[in-house]
Amino acid sequence: MKKILVPVDFSANSNKSIRFALQLAVQSHAEVIFYHVVSIMAPTVDAAWDFTYYAQFQQDTLELRQKQLTRLVKTIYNAIQPQGVRYSCICELNNAVSDTIIKYAKKQKIDFICAGARGTGFMAKLFGTVATHLITHSPVPVFVIPKNYRLKPISDLCYASDMENPDIEIKKVLELSRTLHASAKILHFDYAIDLQENHQKLSAIAKKYQTKTISFHYKKLNALYPLHDHLKRAVASIKPSLLVLFTRQDRNWFDRMLLSSESAELSFASKVPLLVFRKNRKQ
Repeated sequence: MKKILVPVDFSANSNKSIRFALQLAVQSHAEVIFYHVVSIMAPTVDAAWDFTYYAQFQQDTLELRQKQLTRLVKTIYNAIQPQGVRYSCICELNNAVSDTIIKYAKKQKIDFICAGARGTGFMAKLFGTVATHLITHSPVPVFVIPKNYRLKPISDLCYASDMENPDIEIKKVLELSRTLHASAKILHFDYAIDLQENHQKLSAIAKKYQTKTISFHYKKLNALYPLHDHLKRAVASIKPSLLVLFTRQDRNWFDRMLLSSESAELSFASKVPLLVFRKNRKQ
């Protein structure tokens, strides 16, 4: 982990992301880039102000936001006092906020994006529109930080796996856990977990990767309850510092878990930071 990008919109939610990213940088020795996209709609033809004034207004706003961003980050940094964390503050003009964040992350070869969630409820309400767009479109892994997050070291990860391609995904999770000096719990739910073939496969995976700090937890999936309910209960029991998921960014396992019911509030997501990796396109 070398670079962390933190989109900042000056809300209380993005303040949580700033704190989380600084803690992440302390543990991983990564550089942090705090990034704000200034979005100002252009005037219409019959607007009272012309495009010359608009261009100057854009530039003045950009400079003002740059000062605000620098001041905000400095205030939080001084309050936390993370030792040795390198950071910079960048502001850019563009009306396509989410796509601009992704484009910047790819250009700067960012390792992780850290975005703030909006609160509880269905997708847009749960994550916020920018975070939702990043989850479903960004090739860069995305941390989503809940609004009630309280700063603490990342000491243990919980990776909820569908076990479709465990070697690739587990290695990424274990690399992260080593970087953060954190333990990892690999969690898997399966309807047919008692079948001998499945049992042998899962046992072999656990034997290959399990150590004193890496443990595997296989649980039978009860068809009477949706997957997100099983995961919510498991996370409430394990109480990890971070929940890790992988998604193909289409309606697969991750999306079915989130979108299976409009009434599902996914209370675990409002309490535990979430890290979403994109699945390999070849999977």
